[in-house]
Parts: sequence; C-alpha cells; structure tokens
Amino acid sequence: MNHWEKAIDYVREKRTWTDAEEEVALDLIDRMRCPLSMTSTGSGICEEIRSLLDEYGEENDLPEDWWVDFGTEEDLFFKL
Repeated sequence: MNHWEKAIDYVREKRTWTDAEEEVALDLIDRMRCPLSMTSTGSGICEEIRSLLDEYGEENDLPEDWWVDFGTEEDLFFKL
C-alpha cells in the first residue's frame, strides 16, 4: 500500500465533517455541475482533507504538499 492509499484511510478515519454536509456537497455537485470546493459545504471539506493530508505527511516525514502528485482533495473525497 502506498502513501496515497494510506492517506485515504487516514482521512477516512479522522474526518469530522458530517454525513449531512457530505450529502449537501454531493447534491450541489450533481445539480450545479460544480467542483466540490465551490459547494456550500465542500469548501470546508476540502480544507479538512488538505489539513489531514498535511498531517499525514508530517507524521510520515513526507515533504510539504507531497500529495499533489497523487490527486486533489476532490479526488480523495470521491475515493472515501
């Protein structure tokens, strides 16, 4: 398992956004055809994902923004 896969599990375990916030974001993505970061709840979700990815990287001695080579916050969101 590589760091990206481990980080997905890390975010899955540590996330604090609610199912309701996720549902709002998914509904707006579907209805308005906009990215996660542009939905009313998605910007907070993206911030939390970014923070958790950075936290994972620090705990595993990875360089800053190590995860950008693997995907975006939205990519990770849809893998959860």
